[in-house]
Amino acid sequence: MQHLKQIRSCHSKVEGGIRKSFYTVETKEGAIYELEFNHEELLWSLSNTESQKGLLVDRLLVHTKKHKHLPSQAHRMVPLRFEIFVEDEVERKSPLEMALVDRLQPYRFLKGKHNSIQISRIETSHMENTMLTKHLHYVAEDTDERFYHLVYTLDQMDWRFMQEVDKEFLFVR
Repeated sequence: MQHLKQIRSCHSKVEGGIRKSFYTVETKEGAIYELEFNHEELLWSLSNTESQKGLLVDRLLVHTKKHKHLPSQAHRMVPLRFEIFVEDEVERKSPLEMALVDRLQPYRFLKGKHNSIQISRIETSHMENTMLTKHLHYVAEDTDERFYHLVYTLDQMDWRFMQEVDKEFLFVR
């Protein structure tokens, strides 16, 4: 597990029609990594530098800022911690084999100005293609056994709290 000490630089650009954000980060252990985020595929990877060959990045915890008037989209997403694996030692499904909705998951959100909600599990999720953008829908359970409908809009990088859902409507337990 790598915990972030600081982001040394970040910027966003379009490469081959795909929006990407690039980060140079320093961990608390002193290591420096070059991270890339593909906005359309919701995939994090390490840049192809000589020192990072054969390494994989996984399980990133990222804070997404709601404020949109920042220098670039990279400034809206702040990586907090992540795991680094040696590629040959890990057996896992390719992220491209996973559904888009499974590559992203809410962990915590603010309801109101000061009410922080911790997600304990995702009850259900699905993707809706609206032809203009893609919406990722999640029904999440918090630590108090309350349920919330949350939506991530892909092209805007925006989370929306839709509503609290009554447990009775989920047919669970």
